[in-house]
Amino acid sequence: MEDLNGVDKKQLKEDQDTSTMAVMSGGALLHRMQQPIEHKDFVEEVRGIMDINNLLDRSAVLLDLQDQPNENPSTSSLESIVDTMLNSMMSTGNETVTREELKSLIFSNNEMDMLANTVQGTIEGDGGGHEVDQNWVCSTTEVPTLMNRVVGISRMSRHTNMGEGANEVKFFILILCPTNIKGTKTALETARTFSTLFSDMSLRHALLECTTDLEFKAQIRKTANEISTRQEKAEIDMSKEEVDNEPRFLQPFRGIRDDLARRLPYYWSDYKDGVVGPKSLQKTISTTFFLYFSIILPAIAFGNLQDDNTGGDINVEKILVGQVCGGLIFSVLAGQPLVVVMTTAPLVLFTKIILLVAQDFGFPFLPFFAMVGLWNSFFLIIYAVFNLSKLMKYSSRSTEETFGNFISIALTVDALKHLAGSFKSNYNNKACELEDIQSQHQHDSLNDTLVNPLISALSHNITKRAAEAPTDLPCQRDVSLLYLILMLGTVWLGVSLFDFVKTPYLSSGKRELLSDYALPVAVIVFSIIGSVVFNKVNLDPFKFEGKFNITLVPFEELTVGAVFFAALLGFSLSILFFMDQNISAAMVNSPENHLKKGNAYHWDLVVVALINAVLSIFGLPFMHAVLPHSPLHVQCLADKETRVTNGYARDVVTYVRETRLTNIFSNILIGITMLFLQYILPYIPKAVLDGLFLYMAVTALYGNQMFERVTLLVTEQAAYPPNHYIKRVPQRKMHTFTACQLVNLLVLCVFGFTPWPYIKMIFPVVLACFLPIRHKVLPLLVERKYLEAIDPTTKD
Repeated sequence: MEDLNGVDKKQLKEDQDTSTMAVMSGGALLHRMQQPIEHKDFVEEVRGIMDINNLLDRSAVLLDLQDQPNENPSTSSLESIVDTMLNSMMSTGNETVTREELKSLIFSNNEMDMLANTVQGTIEGDGGGHEVDQNWVCSTTEVPTLMNRVVGISRMSRHTNMGEGANEVKFFILILCPTNIKGTKTALETARTFSTLFSDMSLRHALLECTTDLEFKAQIRKTANEISTRQEKAEIDMSKEEVDNEPRFLQPFRGIRDDLARRLPYYWSDYKDGVVGPKSLQKTISTTFFLYFSIILPAIAFGNLQDDNTGGDINVEKILVGQVCGGLIFSVLAGQPLVVVMTTAPLVLFTKIILLVAQDFGFPFLPFFAMVGLWNSFFLIIYAVFNLSKLMKYSSRSTEETFGNFISIALTVDALKHLAGSFKSNYNNKACELEDIQSQHQHDSLNDTLVNPLISALSHNITKRAAEAPTDLPCQRDVSLLYLILMLGTVWLGVSLFDFVKTPYLSSGKRELLSDYALPVAVIVFSIIGSVVFNKVNLDPFKFEGKFNITLVPFEELTVGAVFFAALLGFSLSILFFMDQNISAAMVNSPENHLKKGNAYHWDLVVVALINAVLSIFGLPFMHAVLPHSPLHVQCLADKETRVTNGYARDVVTYVRETRLTNIFSNILIGITMLFLQYILPYIPKAVLDGLFLYMAVTALYGNQMFERVTLLVTEQAAYPPNHYIKRVPQRKMHTFTACQLVNLLVLCVFGFTPWPYIKMIFPVVLACFLPIRHKVLPLLVERKYLEAIDPTTKD
């Protein structure tokens, strides 16, 4: 295979012929294919300079090699050149591979006058277009039995004919690589390094003047450093050309004004894009149902938890009313409508902190809770007015993914807690212990009485004590087992349907349809299984009375001290809102999603602040942007294509429908459902909700680079995918950075899951501290150029 560098696609399409050429003498067939490859970037791809530093010193250099036939007159002159180079390259004796085996792989025919795989450069032709640069040729070969990479470079004594397209070769590079090797060290990747250098005409001219192999290698190393410097300077110049037009902190309302100016021209298209275009209506409907189920079920679960924590001051009814009102307002007024807002698990935890503080200081809970919400909205508006969201330019992918992974862990922990609670209540309670003892006693009573009267008496006493133990809950082991089946079944069916698009079954359209409706189908199927098929099993129902009692909060019950004390909690809560809202928006606006209409960080902060101010006045729970719903919302509205790189397939987003309709329709559906929810809710088992939590946690890991790099810690190097950071960052630095991310995640988990509520108050501050840690501490462990390659800061 000849890989031609620099050929434009139009010319390549004309020249790229997979030709079948009959060799008349032997009747053989020859398959040829031309394929363009990119020059090696010696700045971004760290392996380039590493190859020069490591391989060049060990490479064999032959100067002024003569083109002479072997002793056997039937062999070609090209074979004699390769024989001479192999003798020099394999002289160390560490390899066990034979010369004949090597030549059978290097050449494509028995006559050994055609190289099997080559890389050449292209130059601009005299009559326009491109033609092959015949001054040099690089032969690449993968050898299964080879242990180390071997490179040989020869400068021919005169221009040599090495076959079609290589009639006047002056420099010949021979590269041998093991088959089972890291993706950045393959024969093709190594060839890219040396071919990029030999494409430089000034290098080839300088190499003609070299008289020793040391001088020859020194010139190659010098040129590699010069190319790296030129590429780095070009990048710096490009970055200087970018005009810094960001709002400053002392320019009040500048960020809000810029956001509105950026987003208002697209406002009507935000509605139109949901129905106009190929598959737009289909995607809008499926995404609406995804949001409907992924919002209403967690809202009901959080409502039950809030009901238990607050003694009914905040319940399911209030959460649903707040969700519908706040969700619709945000959907209509937000700058980035793909962001999803709702009550989240961190807000439930913070509400419990507010409750404990109110109880400790004797404040009435609901007025104190509402005052904290008003202070929170006040601080958020201050942040937006003075353009503090510009700080998110320091937010990097690692911060966003670390927080996203924390949310996935929190969802998983919640699901497992509910499962453990079910087993504790129904499987391992006192009634079950009594049944076990009685069963064992009845089974062994006859034998024990005959064999050992003492054992029989002891068993009788144990049974009597167990019978005296309290048995408030009956032994219902079938409940716990069904809980486990429904939970795991929901996540299994959901993930299987979500990945169904990757299977060969059915047509592509039907596969995509099933994938779009993965979550609704999983929830409905296992709700039917739990409530209809196993209707004799007594599963615990959700609490929902259907009484919507929404009134103004009596703020007059608060003292002046309580009002100002609420400001402290409001400030801490505002940091959580600021980080969570902006991180969610940054993940939605990720460059990988290819959104066209821009962001609106400052304006969205104002909208969220106003929504929460209104909710607080009526004693409704807070809400902000939520993970992983927001990035999953984008994925549901996206068109994707599968791209294969070096044998690895990955899904790439090609287009996203940036519409408000999905958020609007899903919240309208929730509002309609509230009218008859009390009749539907008994048919939805709690285990299905936990399965939904696990589904959200699992699907949030798709495309998560932190999770990918964690898996690389236990992955064979030869199986590393050709990701950009693997090419650009040394392996040790990459694993060091991953370890630092894991430490950050551990710190978040410690503060997020601690049983002490006052410690949880500083959780938002800990999250905010990740920004200076990323820019001030991590550069001490990993060089900045590697950090920018593996973890670029948000570019919006």
